[in-house]
Formats: sequence, structure tokens, C-alpha cells
Amino acid sequence: MRGMFFVILFSFTCSVGFGIVFGIRPKELGYAGLAGVVARITIILCQTVTDNRLLYTLAGALLGALYAELLGRSKKTVVTKFLYPAMVPMIPGDLLYHTIVCIVNADGANFLLYGTQLVQALLGIALGSMLAPMFLHSKRYIRNLLGVVEK
Repeated sequence: MRGMFFVILFSFTCSVGFGIVFGIRPKELGYAGLAGVVARITIILCQTVTDNRLLYTLAGALLGALYAELLGRSKKTVVTKFLYPAMVPMIPGDLLYHTIVCIVNADGANFLLYGTQLVQALLGIALGSMLAPMFLHSKRYIRNLLGVVEK
């Protein structure tokens, strides 16, 4: 339990730190930090249900991106201001490191293990951050495709 608290705390500080580098205004840094927390808590909860890295990373990215989309709308600002900080704590740096070490050491069996996990994590992040805006904007897109004019 204590370890999860620190993981969530580090996700918050990581997102805030990225927000500082990204140039987010100080009064919005807390929201950027919460974006990372939303994604991390989602991943932690999903890991209790499944061991599939693609699924729990997809869920974390999806909820983090939905949070960013909704916050961007409510603050009347660009969504990427909160989307990037939400995704930063999910970057699989450990998997990238282990995959590269396996390449350098010619360890084919572990390379396949870590490489597969790395691809699943990256696919989950990419799909989750793409699906969230599609869900939120799909009604508007469908209306535009059908030529329906909103009043």
C-alpha cells in the first residue's frame, strides 16, 4: 500500500515537472499533476484485474486523455497542455532499457519478452490517447459527415 502511494506521488511530481518544462502556467500545474495521477491510478486498478500490459496501459491512457480533453474544454485551452503530462508517467523507460540491454548482450529470449512488453505499452499509450478524443468528438464528426447543421 505504501509503495502505491509513492508511485502515485511520483506520478504527480513527474507530471508537474513536465508541466513546468512544457510551460504550463503555475495555477494550472496542479491540474497537470492530477492528469498523471488519474492515469496512474487507472493503471494500478487495472493491474489488479489483468496482467495484459496493452489493456491496462490502454485504460490508463484512455482515462488520462479523457481527463485532459474535459479539462481542456472546461479551461478553454489546448488539450495537449494536460494530455502530455498525463502520458509522461506511463512512458516505459524500464522496458526500453531492458530491451536495449538484451540487444547489446545478444540475449534473444529476454529481448522477445521485454520487446513484446515494450510494444504493448507503447501501443496502449498511443491507442488510448487517440481513442479518447474520438469518443468525445464522435457525435460532432458524425453530424458533420451527414451534413446535419446544429442550431
